[in-house]
Amino acid sequence: MMLFMLCTIWALGLFVLFTDPRRTPIRWASATAFVGGGGYLSGLIDEHILIAWADTLAAHPDLEQGLVLLSRTASFLCQTGLPYTFLLFAIHSSESLSAKTKTFVQILGLIPPLVMLAITPIYPVLSFNYWIMVAWVFPYFFAASFLLIGRYRDERDPLVKKNLFYTNLLIIVPLFLVFLLIYGMRIHNNYEAWRYNGWVVAIQFIVIIAVSLKYGFLGVRLRVEKRRLDSTLRALTSGVQIINHTVKNEVGKISLYADRIHDYAEQHNQPELKEDATVLLQSAQHMLNMVDRIQTQLRDVNLREQSVPAAGLITEAIHALRPFTAKQQIEVVTELDERLQLLCDPALLREVLTNLCMNAIEAMKTGGVLNIQLFLSKKHLVVSVADTGAGISRENLARVLDPFFSTKKSGTNFGLGLSYCYHVMQKHQGLLELSSEPGAGTTVFLLFPKKRVAVRTSTARSESEETNR
Repeated sequence: MMLFMLCTIWALGLFVLFTDPRRTPIRWASATAFVGGGGYLSGLIDEHILIAWADTLAAHPDLEQGLVLLSRTASFLCQTGLPYTFLLFAIHSSESLSAKTKTFVQILGLIPPLVMLAITPIYPVLSFNYWIMVAWVFPYFFAASFLLIGRYRDERDPLVKKNLFYTNLLIIVPLFLVFLLIYGMRIHNNYEAWRYNGWVVAIQFIVIIAVSLKYGFLGVRLRVEKRRLDSTLRALTSGVQIINHTVKNEVGKISLYADRIHDYAEQHNQPELKEDATVLLQSAQHMLNMVDRIQTQLRDVNLREQSVPAAGLITEAIHALRPFTAKQQIEVVTELDERLQLLCDPALLREVLTNLCMNAIEAMKTGGVLNIQLFLSKKHLVVSVADTGAGISRENLARVLDPFFSTKKSGTNFGLGLSYCYHVMQKHQGLLELSSEPGAGTTVFLLFPKKRVAVRTSTARSESEETNR
């Protein structure tokens, strides 16, 4: 059991580390797992290795003493290092603290563990004063939790915010239980409660895997879902091209014969037959129009990229839709960072913005608020289009990106709008995320990678404006 738990915790540490080893918070999160595993390393040595190899070790006392020292050291590092590494993970995750503050706290935070090193007998028997431990361990835990929750509360990027929510849930709650079982119970002379940590860690590991697959924690589901939608769009594009060719050939025949019938009816003065032929011609043209519209929305997208002011694109899209917002008494509220330049295809992006805004307008038939924001987060340039309409049910929300799925009852809607928007965002190496709640409206987020963004300084902006004048 000890070996299994040790491997599980260290595997979790490696799993976290490999998600993004260049980021300091990730490295401290991984360190928290590895330091926490020290307790099980100590238990493995004391309860298995020293007992199973007792006869062999009796003949090698130096090796036995070395194993005992390793066990005590691992336990000491676990109990003093776990709160410290957790605090450092939270500090380096915070965006409200300066680099100097983080360095200062990192150094200052070492004082309690060093004090414990000075006053704690480690070998041959590890003997902590747990009243002193509790006096600094729980303040470290609550300070770290406060920073992590604050980071989640302040985050505006929906993708990062979702990741932070599950990170907090899967770290703060299990660690609180671990701290209670290790430190809290030992001030009451219960030195065996720590064994229940095995259940806490096992449940935590299972939940992390489940959340990763279902909600996209650490990006796992995002890649699976992206592949599924991409393959669907490719299959549809190929299929529509084949159908389009076939339908055009057959409709061409229908049109030819309908036209001949129309001429015959006109020559022989047969108005009823002429009217029937006209209906056939109109139906044939309608079929061609429908196929062309579907093919247009599923066509492959070729980018013609320029670096343009992102706020300007949004303003243009809103201005073009002013007759619709005025007719339905919709208030348009914008919060746009004018400094942001985006490398994109402006024509395609304008089409995406128009599509999203029209969806929002159609969801607010009795009026409402259309709120559009443009801002730069830690990882993305984010455009959010939010309405105060009826919202989308949970069942439909999971399907809105599927081609040909639509909640609209109009016969002219093919359910390809959001699929097309997704396709355009994919070509920009970006993401499209939706958030909706019935009765509370819908928000669509366009997330562009930061490598496509440039931030104009006030000087550069002034020079640009002077050139335009």
